[in-house]
Amino acid sequence: MTKLTSRRWAIIFFISLALNVFLGGLIVADKYFKGHRGPGFRGTVYSMPWARRVLGDEVRPMMRQLFRERREGFRGNRRARAELFNNVSAALAKEPFDQAELRRALGALQANMQTGQTAMNDMMAEFSGKLTSDQRKQLVQAVAKWQERRRARFERRRQRRLERQKENQPAK
Repeated sequence: MTKLTSRRWAIIFFISLALNVFLGGLIVADKYFKGHRGPGFRGTVYSMPWARRVLGDEVRPMMRQLFRERREGFRGNRRARAELFNNVSAALAKEPFDQAELRRALGALQANMQTGQTAMNDMMAEFSGKLTSDQRKQLVQAVAKWQERRRARFERRRQRRLERQKENQPAK
């Protein structure tokens, strides 16, 4: 058996300490900063994935069927959107810059996004038509909670902003 010297113990201790601090930071970040990942990570209200989170797995088979029926339309829309993003990038990079061309590219991109949003709304309407009255009430209650949390968050941010403005005003 090899004898561990105090220097080796010190190295092992500091590596263990660093690893524990790193893992603790990850756990704290996950617990307290989940909402700060940006809007892409938050669920869209009145969407089918949001409805499944609210209602549970009992509605999953119905959702899957609706998604399967519309899969090709969504894929085509996504492919077209990728090309439209490339068109916007090309219009931005073009020399000499043509403002009218950029506006046309952005307009086409907006129309594509609107088409996708309309398709998702139609799918949510069909999905909601297949739900029971109690399930629809659950969705309404979830939206009310969401609105209340959002209002409270807005008010906290407004208060912090006002406090910072007071602190940063020069004394007269």
